[in-house]
Amino acid sequence: MAKITPSALLGLVLVLAAAAARPLSLETVEPRPFGYTVGDLLERRLLLDPARDGNLDPASLPKPGRSGRWFQLRAVTPLPDGARLAYQIVNTPLQPDQENLPSLELRVIGADGRARDAAIGPFTVTLMPVIHMGAYDVVHFADLRPDLDPQPIDTSNRRKRVLAYAAALLALGAVQLAPMLARRLGWRRAGPFARAWRALRRGPLRGEDAAARRSGLSRLHQALDEAAGLTLAQDNVEALFRAQPWLAPARAQVEALLAQSRAAFFGDAAPPPRAQLCSVAAQLASLEGQRR
Repeated sequence: MAKITPSALLGLVLVLAAAAARPLSLETVEPRPFGYTVGDLLERRLLLDPARDGNLDPASLPKPGRSGRWFQLRAVTPLPDGARLAYQIVNTPLQPDQENLPSLELRVIGADGRARDAAIGPFTVTLMPVIHMGAYDVVHFADLRPDLDPQPIDTSNRRKRVLAYAAALLALGAVQLAPMLARRLGWRRAGPFARAWRALRRGPLRGEDAAARRSGLSRLHQALDEAAGLTLAQDNVEALFRAQPWLAPARAQVEALLAQSRAAFFGDAAPPPRAQLCSVAAQLASLEGQRR
């Protein structure tokens, strides 16, 4: 069996003494020291280096409950590198005042199983009463600071999405409305005979009954009146060709239509058939288009 020499024993004693004398690395992260009132929560963080000093003994941590007149310990949360203590302010001063979070007596269990005591001193915070400070109130207190402005929220991405959705919606609406607008604009730019021809080709004037044929004849009369600049009849048909000489190729068809119109409106004759109305309207619209 190897003998332990006095020098080796002395060295071991010195190493153990140095380890025992080495201070703990226990630190605290305290809350801000000002700007609290009744109901606010404060958090103290205890930090320890487990590899160097070991771990806090959970049995040495304070238990939740009332701590003096001003604070209540709401929660104690052990952590791998220490612990978190959550305090709540449960009273309000009559004027700005300073109070201390309580001191702590803790125990640290080292890697060798040895226990060491550690003390955490009190921490002072400023408490404010629940009052409204008017324009003439002056608070002489060193720890009071102006309120922080709220950080602006970045809405650039949301604005871009809204603009993109709006552009897509406008484009979709334009695609849907463009044909209808084109038809309406084309209708307004077209001459009276082109409009009459379109009305005879579609819509309620397409029927073959007497009422529909009479309505189609009236629509063609409106176009003739607009082209002549007066109410046209068989007696004053010359006014049409004087005002619009380019209609001369359709003179015979117009005069025949006016004769049938007089017989239909002022006699017992039936209105001209729809095929005849469409033929006359198409011929007049064609001459109108050539003139344009």
